[in-house]
Amino acid sequence: MDTATRTWIRRTALGLCVATLPFAAHYPAAAPSSDPAPVPSIVIFGADAEDEAAIDSALHRYRVAGLENMPPLEVHVHASHRPCNGGLGLHHAGRIDLCTKDSSEPYARKFALHEMAHAWAGANVSQEILERFMEVRGLEGWNDQSSPWKERGIEQVAEVITWGLGEGEIQPLLPEPTEAAELQWLYEMLTGRAPITPAATA
Repeated sequence: MDTATRTWIRRTALGLCVATLPFAAHYPAAAPSSDPAPVPSIVIFGADAEDEAAIDSALHRYRVAGLENMPPLEVHVHASHRPCNGGLGLHHAGRIDLCTKDSSEPYARKFALHEMAHAWAGANVSQEILERFMEVRGLEGWNDQSSPWKERGIEQVAEVITWGLGEGEIQPLLPEPTEAAELQWLYEMLTGRAPITPAATA
């Protein structure tokens, strides 16, 4: 965890870890503005040092990739999978639940990236781009709970963004293997930027 992030960490008297992390990008804005961009916060509950490191790593990847305007988030880390409906993560209405305490470090980082991708896409990707993504991918349902997880548009968007930000350790969870060139094109369509994953140039 970098020094800038660690300075925002504090612990309550009950031992519950609560961290407020700044999300500020350090790269030129697309257009000059006299008004500084707002700096949203990430507030973390129930995390130990390893959980904090995974979340901080995910935030760092968003900053490095130039993906600004992450909305404010609460991140709740759990010891069981029950709060995540048996899975590893959930995002809803400004809240992320991570159930990755039993997961390896790469998977903990990956699912932090994935759930943050839901929040980032919801705040930054236009409906027009999302509809184009659905058309390109041949998808009919955006978040149809009756469809398999991999076939939902909302999850494929998050997986493509996660791939573009990741370190190339875990393949995206898509219905079929997808070439890096296509993933790169999809990532650029969603974000307007080139991916930072080493897998894009492998």
